[in-house]
Amino acid sequence: MGDEQREIVDLDVDKFNEITKSDGVIVIHLSAEWCSPCKAFTTVFHQTAECHDDVVFASLDTDSQPELGAAFNVKSIPTIAVMRGGALIFTHEGSLSENALNDVIRQAREVDVDAIRKSMAPAGAAE
Repeated sequence: MGDEQREIVDLDVDKFNEITKSDGVIVIHLSAEWCSPCKAFTTVFHQTAECHDDVVFASLDTDSQPELGAAFNVKSIPTIAVMRGGALIFTHEGSLSENALNDVIRQAREVDVDAIRKSMAPAGAAE
């Protein structure tokens, strides 16, 4: 382990499409440059990222990527979104404590990805 800080993926549509193909947990911090509460949460977000090598942490600027912000139906920022298996499984408007975010990640790891896929499949579709 070095002194390097864990990379946070800067999301755009292409990167979003790429990372959501995985079965792993993805935690997205939706924010904007002008948002003071977003900046305050960034510290918690980065500290939590350091503890979870198996989780993708991504940041989404809703001003520069409004179509992605709209896809998450963002009403206020900061918003935390958690995805697994290509599905949105959790959203929270406002900041979370480091403990709360760690708990959300723990729960996301326990989600049955196959069940998510079945629930997203069109009626009558066979795998």
